[in-house]
Amino acid sequence: MTAWLIKMFVFSLIVTIIIEAAVAYCLRIRTIKKLLLITLVNILTNPPAVLLHWLGSIYLQDLPDLYLQLVIEIIVIVTEALIYQSFSNSSVCKVTADFKSTERNRHLQTPQWYIPHTFILSLVTNICSWTAGIILF
Repeated sequence: MTAWLIKMFVFSLIVTIIIEAAVAYCLRIRTIKKLLLITLVNILTNPPAVLLHWLGSIYLQDLPDLYLQLVIEIIVIVTEALIYQSFSNSSVCKVTADFKSTERNRHLQTPQWYIPHTFILSLVTNICSWTAGIILF
Protein backbone atom coordinates (compact mmCIF):
# COMPACT_ATOMS: atom_id res chain seq x y z
CA MET A 1 0.00 0.00 0.00
CA THR A 2 2.80 2.42 0.89
CA ALA A 3 4.61 1.79 -2.39
CA TRP A 4 1.36 2.36 -4.29
CA LEU A 5 0.78 5.69 -2.53
CA ILE A 6 4.32 6.85 -3.23
CA LYS A 7 3.96 5.93 -6.90
CA MET A 8 0.62 7.74 -7.04
CA PHE A 9 2.03 10.93 -5.50
CA VAL A 10 5.25 10.93 -7.54
CA PHE A 11 3.58 10.09 -10.85
CA SER A 12 0.89 12.71 -10.32
CA LEU A 13 3.45 15.37 -9.41
CA ILE A 14 5.73 14.62 -12.35
CA VAL A 15 2.88 14.61 -14.87
CA THR A 16 1.47 17.83 -13.38
CA ILE A 17 4.83 19.63 -13.51
CA ILE A 18 5.52 18.55 -17.10
CA ILE A 19 2.07 19.54 -18.37
CA GLU A 20 1.79 22.82 -16.47
CA ALA A 21 5.31 23.90 -17.44
CA ALA A 22 4.61 23.04 -21.08
CA VAL A 23 1.32 24.94 -21.06
CA ALA A 24 2.96 27.93 -19.36
CA TYR A 25 5.72 27.83 -21.98
CA CYS A 26 3.07 27.88 -24.71
CA LEU A 27 1.52 30.89 -22.95
CA ARG A 28 4.86 32.71 -23.28
CA ILE A 29 6.12 32.13 -19.76
CA ARG A 30 9.63 31.26 -20.87
CA THR A 31 12.22 32.43 -18.37
CA ILE A 32 13.90 29.85 -16.19
CA LYS A 33 12.90 31.74 -13.02
CA LYS A 34 9.22 31.74 -13.91
CA LEU A 35 9.19 28.09 -14.98
CA LEU A 36 11.00 27.23 -11.74
CA LEU A 37 8.35 29.17 -9.83
CA ILE A 38 5.61 27.19 -11.56
CA THR A 39 7.42 23.96 -10.67
CA LEU A 40 7.82 24.94 -7.02
CA VAL A 41 4.21 26.06 -6.74
CA ASN A 42 3.10 22.70 -8.10
CA ILE A 43 5.33 20.91 -5.60
CA LEU A 44 3.51 22.91 -2.95
CA THR A 45 -0.06 22.36 -4.18
CA ASN A 46 -0.14 18.98 -5.94
CA PRO A 47 0.60 16.59 -3.04
CA PRO A 48 -2.07 18.09 -0.75
CA ALA A 49 -4.58 18.02 -3.63
CA VAL A 50 -3.85 14.36 -4.35
CA LEU A 51 -4.03 13.55 -0.64
CA LEU A 52 -7.36 15.37 -0.25
CA HIS A 53 -8.79 13.55 -3.25
CA TRP A 54 -7.62 10.18 -1.96
CA LEU A 55 -8.97 10.81 1.54
CA GLY A 56 -12.18 12.30 0.18
CA SER A 57 -12.80 9.27 -2.00
CA ILE A 58 -12.45 7.08 1.10
CA TYR A 59 -14.41 9.13 3.64
CA LEU A 60 -16.89 10.99 1.42
CA GLN A 61 -18.18 8.10 -0.65
CA ASP A 62 -21.65 9.67 -1.00
CA LEU A 63 -20.14 12.72 -2.72
CA PRO A 64 -19.70 12.23 -6.48
CA ASP A 65 -16.03 12.09 -7.43
CA LEU A 66 -16.39 14.90 -9.97
CA TYR A 67 -17.68 17.31 -7.30
CA LEU A 68 -14.81 16.42 -5.00
CA GLN A 69 -12.29 16.98 -7.78
CA LEU A 70 -13.84 20.31 -8.76
CA VAL A 71 -13.76 21.65 -5.21
CA ILE A 72 -10.12 20.62 -4.79
CA GLU A 73 -9.17 22.07 -8.19
CA ILE A 74 -10.86 25.40 -7.42
CA ILE A 75 -8.86 25.63 -4.19
CA VAL A 76 -5.65 24.80 -6.07
CA ILE A 77 -6.37 27.32 -8.85
CA VAL A 78 -7.01 30.14 -6.38
CA THR A 79 -3.98 29.22 -4.27
CA GLU A 80 -1.64 29.09 -7.25
CA ALA A 81 -2.99 32.34 -8.68
CA LEU A 82 -2.45 34.10 -5.35
CA ILE A 83 1.12 32.80 -5.11
CA TYR A 84 1.89 33.90 -8.67
CA GLN A 85 0.31 37.30 -7.97
CA SER A 86 2.34 37.77 -4.78
CA PHE A 87 5.56 37.07 -6.68
CA SER A 88 4.51 39.41 -9.47
CA ASN A 89 3.79 42.25 -7.04
CA SER A 90 6.86 41.89 -4.83
CA SER A 91 9.52 41.95 -7.53
CA VAL A 92 12.02 44.73 -7.96
CA CYS A 93 11.91 46.42 -11.34
CA LYS A 94 15.00 46.58 -13.48
CA VAL A 95 15.83 50.15 -14.41
CA THR A 96 16.97 51.04 -17.88
CA ALA A 97 19.23 53.98 -18.62
CA ASP A 98 17.81 54.54 -22.09
CA PHE A 99 14.64 56.57 -21.57
CA LYS A 100 14.22 57.51 -25.25
CA SER A 101 13.43 54.03 -26.50
CA THR A 102 11.00 52.93 -23.82
CA GLU A 103 9.11 50.61 -26.16
CA ARG A 104 12.28 48.74 -27.05
CA ASN A 105 13.33 48.42 -23.39
CA ARG A 106 9.87 47.86 -21.96
CA HIS A 107 10.77 44.26 -21.09
CA LEU A 108 13.63 45.58 -18.95
CA GLN A 109 11.26 47.66 -16.86
CA THR A 110 8.92 44.85 -15.83
CA PRO A 111 9.56 42.98 -12.60
CA GLN A 112 11.72 39.89 -12.91
CA TRP A 113 8.97 37.65 -11.55
CA TYR A 114 6.06 39.39 -13.27
CA ILE A 115 3.47 36.96 -14.62
CA PRO A 116 0.55 38.52 -16.51
CA HIS A 117 -2.98 37.29 -15.89
CA THR A 118 -2.10 35.02 -12.98
CA PHE A 119 -5.62 33.69 -12.51
CA ILE A 120 -5.98 32.78 -16.18
CA LEU A 121 -2.55 31.12 -16.15
CA SER A 122 -3.49 29.09 -13.10
CA LEU A 123 -6.90 28.21 -14.55
CA VAL A 124 -5.59 27.09 -17.95
CA THR A 125 -2.61 25.12 -16.62
CA ASN A 126 -4.74 23.33 -14.04
CA ILE A 127 -7.49 22.48 -16.51
CA CYS A 128 -4.86 20.93 -18.79
CA SER A 129 -3.19 18.94 -16.02
CA TRP A 130 -6.57 17.87 -14.57
CA THR A 131 -7.69 16.67 -18.02
CA ALA A 132 -4.45 14.71 -18.42
CA GLY A 133 -5.02 13.18 -14.99
CA ILE A 134 -8.51 12.09 -16.02
CA ILE A 135 -7.12 10.51 -19.19
CA LEU A 136 -4.13 8.82 -17.53
CA PHE A 137 -5.78 7.56 -14.38
